[in-house]
Amino acid sequence: MDEHQDPPLAELAAGTADDIWRFTETVGSEQALAYAQEWIRDADPGLRHVGFMALGSVALNYPPALEELLDHAGAGCADVDAGVRAAVAQALGNQSGEQRCVPFLLRLLNDADVEVRRIAIGGLPIVLDDPTADHPAVTALVGLLADPEPTLRDWAAFALGSQLDVDSPQIRAGLRSLLGEPDTAEAYPAAEAAVGLARRADPEVFAAIADRLTRPDPSSLWLRAAAELADPRLLPALIQLHAPDNEPGDPWVEQLDHSIARCTGATTDA
Repeated sequence: MDEHQDPPLAELAAGTADDIWRFTETVGSEQALAYAQEWIRDADPGLRHVGFMALGSVALNYPPALEELLDHAGAGCADVDAGVRAAVAQALGNQSGEQRCVPFLLRLLNDADVEVRRIAIGGLPIVLDDPTADHPAVTALVGLLADPEPTLRDWAAFALGSQLDVDSPQIRAGLRSLLGEPDTAEAYPAAEAAVGLARRADPEVFAAIADRLTRPDPSSLWLRAAAELADPRLLPALIQLHAPDNEPGDPWVEQLDHSIARCTGATTDA
């Protein structure tokens, strides 16, 4: 390690993932790896957190860092500090297509901390490479559709519904089980499930989408579900949502227009 470097540890520990990424870019992969190797062994959990986050950033483009991350992932998963375990989940989940990360993320799906579990759910679709319906990770995600925590049901529905293309009766049944749930500011598992079912052209999702479009202020996710299903029977409800105060350029309005176009196109095709 370069003795002349003076890493801003306090700032990094209090900063964001982007701050840590910028630091690793500034010092270079080899130097950043040397720092990370030291930090992940530190007695201070704040430094271990920074170390794993830095390791995950460098591992994206520097194979020695990926091997270091995998070598220490087991210890990181067992760390007494939830923040460190969350950093491990984040670092592993960033490694696109790296199948060796899957067993560790599956382990973190059972973590006692909800945020650690959420991050692990989010990482699985990134590291998986075209999984089959009976892949252990897919099976675990299907199980999480029934998790007591609504935010985790939301993330599992997003992973299975939008991030992965795998399909099975079990996946569809799990997504359908969420369609009656309420949407809240914190979680919207029903809307995520509807998008996933619409992507699979599941006939049972039509009624749920049609119902939500007639309620006040349907979210853009329900509009996206309508666009994915592209069923012309949804056109009247979608057109009804147009209002004089709709502002061009508003993301919700743009999604509404896209959904109308998709359903209109389906009418034309028919």
